[in-house]
Amino acid sequence: MRFGWIGLGRMGRPMITNLIRKGFDVTVQNRTQEKLREFTDMGAVAGASMAEMASTLDVVHLCLPGGVVDEVVSASDGVLAGARPGLIIVDHSTTDPEVARSFAQRAAAKGARFIDAPVSGSGPVAERGELTIMAGGDVDAFSTVLPALEAMGRTVRLMGPAGSGMLTKIINNLIMSTTLAVSYEGIVLGTKAGIDPKAMFEVIGTASGASRAWERNIPMALTREFSTQGAVYLLAGDLLYAGKLASEYDVPMPVTMAGNAFWQSALAAGIGQRDPGYAITVVEQAAGVVVQAAQEPRA
Repeated sequence: MRFGWIGLGRMGRPMITNLIRKGFDVTVQNRTQEKLREFTDMGAVAGASMAEMASTLDVVHLCLPGGVVDEVVSASDGVLAGARPGLIIVDHSTTDPEVARSFAQRAAAKGARFIDAPVSGSGPVAERGELTIMAGGDVDAFSTVLPALEAMGRTVRLMGPAGSGMLTKIINNLIMSTTLAVSYEGIVLGTKAGIDPKAMFEVIGTASGASRAWERNIPMALTREFSTQGAVYLLAGDLLYAGKLASEYDVPMPVTMAGNAFWQSALAAGIGQRDPGYAITVVEQAAGVVVQAAQEPRA
């Protein structure tokens, strides 16, 4: 099978690297053309255009910021413009589930199939090929692309029809981001109350308050070495999707809405492009304390 890939950014780069290294036949395209050289040097082919890729390849993967996906799919020279019958489009971006369902319908009108397959995991997780990939779409299409998905992910699951992958990703992120916000509040409170934050991190890491959000992000505060792998604005956007879904399905979500308020305050603080680990500084500034590991006493 011949695979195409559009979007070579923070997450797309390690994902496509795994496909190429594991022997898949890959054609790449990106809005920023200078990024292509890295992948053609690894053995990928540079695609002439998005429409051309969609008309000649078997599968086209997208890994783009949510606001860019429709442009790439719907443009006059975009993926749907060139889609041939039998094409499978796999979207790893995070968008509204309704958008994914719309793409699936529009692809079907061209004889193509669409799978929404957002991912969870940081850059290093992507580099190791250990992402969690949650998919929505046609069972046969999913089975066809499963070997490629397994080349990039450790957990790969079809969650249901089109839109189900996006819905699962949004629920994952609302749980993670709300847990992270309250983790920041907790460790800032403990630090201001006089507890050593490093000891707090270690003890709670073995207790019922532990989470992956705690394990990933609190060490950054202790060392003040913040990652550049994620972005606050992406989490904030996912929580807006969650609020829309809560309204659509008439599910009261006061805790999620409180988490949304925190991430909106982080955006207002001007740190939208920073990794979510840096958002602890919003709580620190409000509390007038810095969470930092105490220096070891000198001998």
